[in-house]
Amino acid sequence: MEASLIIAFREGMEAFLVLGIILAFLEKVNLQHFKSYAWGGFFLGIVASIILAVIFTVVVDGFESEELQYNISLGVLLLAIILLTYMVFWMHNNADIANMQKKIELSNNQKWVTFLIVFTAILREGLETVLFTLALMMDAESTTVEVLSGLFIGLVASALLIWLLFKSSVKLPLKKFFEYSSYLILLIVAGLVSLFIKGMQAYEYLPIYIAPIYDSSFMLSNDSIFGRFLGILMGYDAMPSLLQLLGWVGYLLCIFTLIKLRKKNA
Repeated sequence: MEASLIIAFREGMEAFLVLGIILAFLEKVNLQHFKSYAWGGFFLGIVASIILAVIFTVVVDGFESEELQYNISLGVLLLAIILLTYMVFWMHNNADIANMQKKIELSNNQKWVTFLIVFTAILREGLETVLFTLALMMDAESTTVEVLSGLFIGLVASALLIWLLFKSSVKLPLKKFFEYSSYLILLIVAGLVSLFIKGMQAYEYLPIYIAPIYDSSFMLSNDSIFGRFLGILMGYDAMPSLLQLLGWVGYLLCIFTLIKLRKKNA
């Protein structure tokens, strides 16, 4: 039960955070009719993650086709990084409510961007959650009831935490909301970049060079409660490789620089 609870809480935190940011954003700019696209992405992401998990486990010889599952997961992860990065720039470029509403209303594509951002986030996290859950259910030491109970508690806990966070955030001025939300997303995406690099290295698609470049587990291990929280929030790894660290720092520096340049030229 503990394992499925931790998995569900971790994956749920990231997925519900993205959904919460989108919904709070649409609420602040009085675009409630866009919420159906966000919720559509949410529910279809859940359905798609379950379908893909069944395909992985049943059609592709279960967990024996590990490389195929891994490659598809990496592809979904990369798509999530691209869409979430786009979301950050979109929020910074539309801080003025009137101008932003006009731009969005003139382009129906923005609705589908809203859908795709939520759908991709839910698909990635949901797929991982379903696959881990199926693996735990195959474990003789864990009963189906225990696994599903931990899954339910973890998802409810993560949803409640994110709801409380955004219940207070909607009172912030729009520009402050954009600023805080975009920076939070950047930390999450930087963590995803580090995770993507780690995944590429695991299958030798990228060289490792120095691994680990340091070891901070004596102060804060990956398995500790706070270590898990930082891992969820910003991709903390007590023993990262050189490329992981460079990817995390490089992504943040690159995006921050581009944001500053766009503000300067605006």
